Amino acid sequence: MVRSAGFSERQMGFFAALPFLCGMAGNVAGGFVSDTLVKSYGLKFGRRVVLSSALIVTSAMLLGMSMATDKLAVVVLACLGFGVMDLMLPSAWSLCLDIGGEFAGTVTGVMNTAGQLGGVLCTVSFGYIIKMTGSYNKPLKLVAFMVLCSALIFARVDAGKPLIANTAASAS
Repeated sequence: MVRSAGFSERQMGFFAALPFLCGMAGNVAGGFVSDTLVKSYGLKFGRRVVLSSALIVTSAMLLGMSMATDKLAVVVLACLGFGVMDLMLPSAWSLCLDIGGEFAGTVTGVMNTAGQLGGVLCTVSFGYIIKMTGSYNKPLKLVAFMVLCSALIFARVDAGKPLIANTAASAS
């Protein structure tokens, strides 16, 4: 943001913390929203709506950031995007428990590994794309597209259907 949006390093000292504070609030709110929706409408709808809608809105915020020219708009969109992105985290972890059953630890491990691998690849790719194009906005648009793809994938997952049938029940 120092190079792409023209913030001073001093300004970034303050502004860099804001998205994380919004993320913390989004995380807590996401748990309450997910629990409420699951209790009212069931696992399938409750998980899908939180995961997909949060990711769609996050994608829009990232796209908006890539097109924003005003410093305040960049900060607001980054804060909202981070907050909304973290709104889906409790649902994502709960989804692993919902579909994993007795293998929930394995499912959460796979999800976490995939997320960490994606984070590393995205970080490295982001830098190379900036170096090749000279633009911070192009890789941001690519991330927005990937987040939108994630929303479409999560929209198809049914938290009410375990991945593997209960092996204890199958053995008897």
